[in-house]
Amino acid sequence: MAATKSALSAGAIGACAALSIAIVPARGETLADAMVTAYLNSPEVASQRATIKTFSELAVQERSGNRPTVSGTASFTSELDDFDQVEFPTTLSLNLTQALYTGGQVENAIEAAETRLTSQDVLLLATEQAVLLDTITAYSDVLRDMEFVDLGVNNVRVLSEQLRAARERFEVGEVTRTDVEQARASVAAARSSLAANRGALKVSQESYFRVVGERPGDLAPVPPLPDLPASREEAVQLALRNDPSLIAARLEREATGSDVRSAIGALLPQVSLLGELSRTDTVRGDFGADTDLSVGVSVTFPFYTGGFNFSNVREAQASVEGAQADITAAERDAAQDVGIAWADLEVARASIEAGILEVQAAQLAFDGVQEEAKVGARTTLDVLDAEEDVLEARADLVEARRDEYVASYTVLETIGMLTIDHLGLDIGDVSTTVEYYEGVKNRNFGYDPTDDTVWSLSWRP
Repeated sequence: MAATKSALSAGAIGACAALSIAIVPARGETLADAMVTAYLNSPEVASQRATIKTFSELAVQERSGNRPTVSGTASFTSELDDFDQVEFPTTLSLNLTQALYTGGQVENAIEAAETRLTSQDVLLLATEQAVLLDTITAYSDVLRDMEFVDLGVNNVRVLSEQLRAARERFEVGEVTRTDVEQARASVAAARSSLAANRGALKVSQESYFRVVGERPGDLAPVPPLPDLPASREEAVQLALRNDPSLIAARLEREATGSDVRSAIGALLPQVSLLGELSRTDTVRGDFGADTDLSVGVSVTFPFYTGGFNFSNVREAQASVEGAQADITAAERDAAQDVGIAWADLEVARASIEAGILEVQAAQLAFDGVQEEAKVGARTTLDVLDAEEDVLEARADLVEARRDEYVASYTVLETIGMLTIDHLGLDIGDVSTTVEYYEGVKNRNFGYDPTDDTVWSLSWRP
């Protein structure tokens, strides 16, 4: 920032009031456009959506526990009977198993899986908010650095004029060689600062590309600040209700409770319906075939499993304790995030108020020094110092306004309201995660073909 502000001159003061109009076209890419583009291009959002699909399939797999399983077996053997005859029995069998009672294992496992699926859906909101906040920050940074470059360009121009004037006055004996060299040094410093400003703008543009996925074009001015809670306390209460990470922690606590009940179910009897249809053909001097059909019920009592099942219950209970502690940690994190964002917002607002007064005072001081210099009461260095004070104050004001804007949306994120829906952004037709789960939860056959499903060899996947 020191390099940005140190060489800005008072010659740019008159242009500062119209900076947002001068450097940003009235029409162009808006912040809303950038946020929509960033959301649709975001690898983080795409990754979280893929994670949700994974959890959807885990829930489908748990649901399969209530469905029958059917398998087929074929065997071909050779045998030598008591009469020294060779037989070739061929057996084809079809086996069916249907769980009738699992002690609630399947039902609770489904409940836990669907709860965790909901948790991942909530975490998609957290990812969404992070992407949108990064976009707002990158957008604001580009605009800020464009303003600094504009100020720097004007500063070089004005100081170059002052150097020319100092040389002319030196030739007629009005100023000394020292005054000329001081003006020359100011021009050099201004050019160095301008180079630094242009470098900072390129860095901001690269950050914008990383977040949005496209290079920044003609960026329109940012819209008005969003509506925020009236107080920090109100913001904290909203965060404790809406923070996605906190909601996800609470859902995980529910899921671990289901895990405990599912583990207890393994201690209870297991009842299954069994069915088998088999046909055996004997290939020898004559041909014979036997067909058998059997249907029955199997009841399994887990009397002793070496402590495995009871350990599973205790493990699940320990997970509950951890999940409960995670809720407390998430609540504290949510309150802390609000507090930090709110403090940043208050600092930015105070800096803006002080900055406005500082600019006014520095401007009055500069005007006075400039008038005194005309009658010989001030040196060229005094004028240059006064110019630097004015431009430094204006640069601080630009920075403070950027900080206020970013801090406002950061507060919105901490209370869980920096979302596509709350901001009213139009992202078009994007399939929801709920639609995916509804489409696969009863899909018992098939998968979607991709490049990875093509077999590399004819005998294995």
